[in-house]
Amino acid sequence: MQFYYQVRTRQGDVKNGTMEAPHRDAAIEVLRRSNFIIISIEDVSATPFFSRGIKFFSRISKKEVVIFSRQIATLFQAKVPLLEALKTMMDQTVNQAFKDALLDIVKNVDAGAPLSKAFAEHKKIFSGFYVNMVKSGEVSGKLEEVFGYLADALEREYYIVQKIRGAITYPAFIIFGFAAVMFVMMVWVVPNLTLILKETGVEMPFLTRVVVGISDAFANYWWAILIFVFAFMGGLWYYISTRQGKALWDRVQLKIPIIGNMFRKYYLARMADSLSALIQGGIPIVQVIGITAEVVRNSVFESILLEAAEQVKKGNTMSSVFKGKKDIPVMVTQMVFVGEESGKLDTTLKAAADFYHKEVTVMMDNLVTLIEPVLILLLGVGVAILLVAILMPMYNVAQNF
Repeated sequence: MQFYYQVRTRQGDVKNGTMEAPHRDAAIEVLRRSNFIIISIEDVSATPFFSRGIKFFSRISKKEVVIFSRQIATLFQAKVPLLEALKTMMDQTVNQAFKDALLDIVKNVDAGAPLSKAFAEHKKIFSGFYVNMVKSGEVSGKLEEVFGYLADALEREYYIVQKIRGAITYPAFIIFGFAAVMFVMMVWVVPNLTLILKETGVEMPFLTRVVVGISDAFANYWWAILIFVFAFMGGLWYYISTRQGKALWDRVQLKIPIIGNMFRKYYLARMADSLSALIQGGIPIVQVIGITAEVVRNSVFESILLEAAEQVKKGNTMSSVFKGKKDIPVMVTQMVFVGEESGKLDTTLKAAADFYHKEVTVMMDNLVTLIEPVLILLLGVGVAILLVAILMPMYNVAQNF
């Protein structure tokens, strides 16, 4: 059963959320053991819809996980006990979905479950990489260091992802704006201007006829064009969300001129970073490769890593698999080989990760610098075509009269 609760903390703050429990008394017991003063607790089925949290909008962002990791590492440095640290994080978390997840984690840890197992119950928040790193920290007794490393790694990845999104969002916004302006021009402005040319009866140049034809199509069938565009975009989005579509997009992504190379280096950095951290955590190499295959988020690199895991099981090396793969640079293969031979694979992979993180950052900065003049040039070409196709013929007609 699911219960909606409202409680007060020992500091006097009012908190609310939802929780799972077999019955009402069990829910009350969990809240009391978490040192909450219960104000009210009701079965969700009996609670009005508008008084519940709308969880659809309560997504947990990567940034929140980064902040959580950083702050809990700080609490461990201050020698705050694990359960108290988790309760502190739960109290100060604003996102209701994250708060509910932390409440469940507190409940499981309080019942004697390892922290890594409690995290594993929330796979949408904590990845396999995250859970296994925490597990390695529990085994080694270095949870404080592990959470500090996780915060650094997630923060670095978050920073790069935000830069990539920023670089893509800016041109996408400009192109969308330009497309909207062109749509308005073709549907309403150009037909009025070309009406004058048609009434004069003069022969229109080829470029003008092309623009007029496109304008007529937009003016008469704009609704069909919009339906087609939205249907195409929706269908494409749905296809990419499927396993087959994602695999195709992952391959295409790496072949896009300039941007494809940037994405390749980003995935290489993520792969090397994950491998290095997990090896350093003392996790068996086959398990390390399998976990990295799950978190790399690109089917091309995932298939390479899964093949490497199978070969390592048979007694072969990871570098021997990487050697024949065009998506793995020779430098990475060589560094993995040196690491395997010297027994310092985690160190060489960390060096590779740092190198590719810097490469991605430099490429992003250069890309952002180049985008603006390229967009200005493209917009200028579009405006020039309209001027030549419409205004120049009108100017010639005016001169003849």
